[in-house]
Amino acid sequence: MAAAALTLKSAVADFAKIVGPGYVITDPAECRVYSNDIFFWDDAHTADIVVQPSSAKEVSEIVTAAGRHGLSIYTRGGGMSYTKGYVPAVGGAVLIDMRRVNEIFEINPTDRYVVVGTGCTWEKVAEALKPHGLKLVFLAPFSGVYSTVGGALSQNVPASMKGILGLEVVRADGAIVRTGAWGRKPSHGGAAPFFRDYGPDLTGMFLGDTGAMGIKTAAVMHLYARPEGAAHASFAFETYEDMAATMIDLGNHDYLYRRVGLDPFKSQNSVKVGFKEALKTLGDVSTSGTTVLSGLKDTVKMAAQGAAGMVGGSNFMDGVKWSMHLSTEALDMAGAETGMERVRKICLKRGREIANVLPRAMEARSFSVRGFLGGQGQRWIPTNSLWPLSRAVEVATAVQGFFNARRAEMQKHGMWESYMTNWGQGYFQCEPSVYWVDEVSELHLRHLGKEEADKFRALPPNLPARAYVMKLRNELRDFFFDLGAVHVQLAKFYRFEDSLSSETWRLLKDVKGMLDPDGRLNPKNLGL
Repeated sequence: MAAAALTLKSAVADFAKIVGPGYVITDPAECRVYSNDIFFWDDAHTADIVVQPSSAKEVSEIVTAAGRHGLSIYTRGGGMSYTKGYVPAVGGAVLIDMRRVNEIFEINPTDRYVVVGTGCTWEKVAEALKPHGLKLVFLAPFSGVYSTVGGALSQNVPASMKGILGLEVVRADGAIVRTGAWGRKPSHGGAAPFFRDYGPDLTGMFLGDTGAMGIKTAAVMHLYARPEGAAHASFAFETYEDMAATMIDLGNHDYLYRRVGLDPFKSQNSVKVGFKEALKTLGDVSTSGTTVLSGLKDTVKMAAQGAAGMVGGSNFMDGVKWSMHLSTEALDMAGAETGMERVRKICLKRGREIANVLPRAMEARSFSVRGFLGGQGQRWIPTNSLWPLSRAVEVATAVQGFFNARRAEMQKHGMWESYMTNWGQGYFQCEPSVYWVDEVSELHLRHLGKEEADKFRALPPNLPARAYVMKLRNELRDFFFDLGAVHVQLAKFYRFEDSLSSETWRLLKDVKGMLDPDGRLNPKNLGL
């Protein structure tokens, strides 16, 4: 038997002693599923072994054992990423599936924090907080029915990372460390994780690192009381520029806790795909006689009628091009409505008000992943970009010009683009997505209902369109780079090193070298 095979066999035996044989996967086909995200990557490797620990102690022992066997380590959460965050870039790798590290350790309403294993889904955390009347300061991703806490903290979520009070991290040598006030010795006044800014911000060093600096096993997140008042409104605009200019005007309205901008494609298809499950939930609530839609204005009555009619196929978004969907919150309904009235005056300068079904649907059901495929199973891949809010109109015009210049070739391949847009605390986020018909991966199929999975499983490969998507996406990334964008979900896709000054890049490499001198944790992530 070859030396490499002997090493892997020995590693499998060691991992099985740590987590149990049932949580070590070596079947090549299954390892390949775990090693892919929702895009195609020609240069991807397949992990040799997938291990599924259930605690920080087991993660630590896995990391130590992997070191003995010379294996690189990749870390996977819910599998919803699209920039090769956990896709192996080297051979000889073990992939740690973190989803069993999912305990909710503490909910502390007085000190306003929750401590969770990073394998928890965002939906699980939100449901656990509801009986306490509490919400996360962190704005969880819409894919939170599967996306994990650790995945989002590794990828960055705009305007949310300050809601992280502390982390538990396994280092490359297997040591388990905690950050912020959580890092205090228990014998010196306890180690309550209520305060992040205790000395240098070690917590921040592990956020947005896509796992390159350490493996997050637990997180402490800030909480606030669920307000009694919430108001929702939706507005239609004729152009992207009009919607972007309105976002600039709303830039200092921080009491807007939900801000979503949709393009004409998503506006028209939201009922059928992206928000279908949320709309069905809202329709069920509105027809059950509960009070979620009670006591509000005429616009909300339209929302109730629209939500109740979803099953019948009506589309409250007919005729809408660009649309913005907003929610405010306050101590009571009067305060929330007062805040929304100020927002309404600004939005009506360039747009018109429409039924506020979508923001209410998102409130009724905050998480879904159905939007990761088109209505007929089309593949979908986004490319995010963030900008100073003052550049929103400029960016809206520029990105439309990018796609218009490539329209003929896109149409040749039956391809089209769509946009998700939001803003907050001084930034503008433009996230174009490209849709095309291609084979649907096993990862996608496992997150669909049986009927859709059986139907989409038959879609054949479309290699010419796929090749053009890869080319187009690289061109869009470089287009954003030249315009001066920054990004979240950096992983292995965006030109992070190219964007940084030489001294900043050297500092980052020095930190990586200190934390992971052998470069075993998520090699190539962040370009390290």
